Amino acid sequence: MLEYILLTLQLLLLAYFTAFGLYNYVYSIASLFSARLARTKKISGKVAVVIVSFNEKEVITDTISSCEKLTYPDKTIIVGDDSNDGITYPLLKKIAREKKCVQNTDPLLVRHGITEVHESPSFVVFHRHNNEGFKAGNLKELERYLLARGYEYLFLLDADYHPQKDVIEKSMEVLLANPSLAYVQSKREYSHPKLSWLQHCLALNEESCYFVDLPGRQKIGDPILFTGCCTLFRLDALVRAEGFRPGHLTEDIDLTNRLYLLGLKGAYLGDASSEGEVPPDYRAYRKQQERWTMGTAHTLRDYFLPIITSKKISIKEKMGLLRQDLYYSSAVAIELSIILSLASLYFLSANTDNYAAVHYRLFLQTIGIPYTILLFAALASNFAPLLITCIKKREWRDVLLIPYATWLSWSLLHTLFWANIKGFLRIRQNWFLTPKTNRKRIKTALRKNTALRTLNGATLALLSTVYFIEWAQFGWLDPYALFWIPALTVGTIYS
Repeated sequence: MLEYILLTLQLLLLAYFTAFGLYNYVYSIASLFSARLARTKKISGKVAVVIVSFNEKEVITDTISSCEKLTYPDKTIIVGDDSNDGITYPLLKKIAREKKCVQNTDPLLVRHGITEVHESPSFVVFHRHNNEGFKAGNLKELERYLLARGYEYLFLLDADYHPQKDVIEKSMEVLLANPSLAYVQSKREYSHPKLSWLQHCLALNEESCYFVDLPGRQKIGDPILFTGCCTLFRLDALVRAEGFRPGHLTEDIDLTNRLYLLGLKGAYLGDASSEGEVPPDYRAYRKQQERWTMGTAHTLRDYFLPIITSKKISIKEKMGLLRQDLYYSSAVAIELSIILSLASLYFLSANTDNYAAVHYRLFLQTIGIPYTILLFAALASNFAPLLITCIKKREWRDVLLIPYATWLSWSLLHTLFWANIKGFLRIRQNWFLTPKTNRKRIKTALRKNTALRTLNGATLALLSTVYFIEWAQFGWLDPYALFWIPALTVGTIYS
């Protein structure tokens, strides 16, 4: 009986990994073909260019200057600020004075003791006195102000992104051509020449989303993820979806789910971009990914059943949304597969002459070749988006970085596993602000995680032993070895 349980679990995990691998391959191939977006030249409307700021003293001035170069005429730059570092908000008030802003005390626009507003026709500083609800709390408070002031559209930026001059016009051409669209997500890129080699790998991972994943979704009609910034929204669509949800660690994927469940959609625009930053070092990258994973797991818990039972979205869209909500759950599946491989090895070693063990080995020998091929193909699918990104950007030297860029993401296995558990259980977490460097090479003051380093090292030693025993005693080479030994070596060194 035990052999059937082990085999069933292995096949279920294989099906899970194969499904994710199939999406990677489909999106990679589809991204090679341009999607035609309906556009209109009849664009108009009042746009709020919102820059979300929380202790962003290093980058906020440059981002404001970059937004002032946007060519769309009917716009106002609004800094939604929650800063409490004693530097950023005074800096913003100084900029506001230079731009002839006047403090507004209208109770319809300003909540006494909670918000403070300095405004002029072209520039506004909207400051909250705390960071309650995190980024989504900031935006939720700002929604009321935007609606009262008669804005029709919101172009959202994080504090480190410099937008292309005509990004609003290009986004609006798409948004206004299709009434069912709630938002247009534009491309995000990173400044490679100024990055360290580790940041360069992180940038390659991030850019694969905008050169492969989103274009692939757009081409085949899958749901388009709002990725947190560089996005033009219809404000009335935000109102229908009840706006941003304060306190959510990934307000972007949360809002994406709610909009699609209403029957609204998003589009991806690949010919307009904004340039931003990646984390400055490995520890900041790990903390960022931990936050994203917790938020995504929270979203999966909230929307799994609503998506399954929805009558407003197609089966294809349901599958696309669930694939997105399950994205970081692969860490849980991988942990389970490691535990399962250990259990299988013990079962075979401790029961060499047992009928069940012999039966199990026979099953493994029967399905061994196709099982290994499928598993290897599923794991290798992670390389495909990175390769296509290098090809589309014509940065051929970056092909050499693909293995290491992949190992960097896989090195976070244990971190992402626990982040999934905490997110699914809704364990309250604080907001981690990814350090901004103004594109300088710096290292953060984040402490080393000795416990995590020890866990990564122990896992590396254990898996290396298991792979050796599998080869020496049973004669098979585990394809996982090619992936996890290098990845956990990276995690052990850098944790």
